Amino acid sequence: MTPHLFIESDRVWIRRLPRGVSVLFDGPEPPGDACVEQVLGNGLAPAQAVDGPPQPAPAGAEPVNLRALFDLVDGAAYAQAAQAFQLLHWRRTHRFCGACGRPMRRHATERAMQCAACGMLAFPRINPVVIVRITRGREILLARRATGATGFFSLVAGFVEAGETLEQAVHREVAEEVGVRIDHVRYFSSQSWPYPNNLMVAFTADYAGGDIRADGVEIAEAGWFTAGRLPVLPGRMSVSRRPIDDFIGR
Repeated sequence: MTPHLFIESDRVWIRRLPRGVSVLFDGPEPPGDACVEQVLGNGLAPAQAVDGPPQPAPAGAEPVNLRALFDLVDGAAYAQAAQAFQLLHWRRTHRFCGACGRPMRRHATERAMQCAACGMLAFPRINPVVIVRITRGREILLARRATGATGFFSLVAGFVEAGETLEQAVHREVAEEVGVRIDHVRYFSSQSWPYPNNLMVAFTADYAGGDIRADGVEIAEAGWFTAGRLPVLPGRMSVSRRPIDDFIGR
């Protein structure tokens, strides 16, 4: 019997076990009209993602926010739950065709929604976001966003716009948000960021000139910091922390 993951809005159902936490539930197959997607995860056995709570919810089960899940399970289980969350969010937000407004249905053989009237296909949406570590010798450029109440400093980041390459988006975001020039843009790593459907692509770059000028709209303040004098940093679950830790380690 295929295990199930239950996703309710922005929460994942978990089972607290004597040792640890599981996101998988055993039980009967969901009803035929349930919204279901198959997920694999990182090397894990297949599971079915089900839109909605388990019925009935077993003892010891409860829903938790997807971000909170990161600290409760290992990386493979989190990746599986994150994929389930993204796929069910896609299903919920593509119930009607964006071209003609008619209802859409699940494609029989591809992971796509298809309009019953005009045939348009809608595949799971992924929004690419670039993030860049800028260094000047032994200094790193960190910025605090103008929105939100987190208060930490992180790397410059932004969504890729239509017609841009990833590298062009890096140069544009840096120029717009902090006003400096960069060169030697190099790929660092990437991370799926299911809040709800982003792909974070991290780069490193060298400072090439100009004075920092925070735009005041997206960035409240920015500055140069050394490894021995750092502000409050983002949590370790974010890909933005990895290039910073790599800088500190160097």
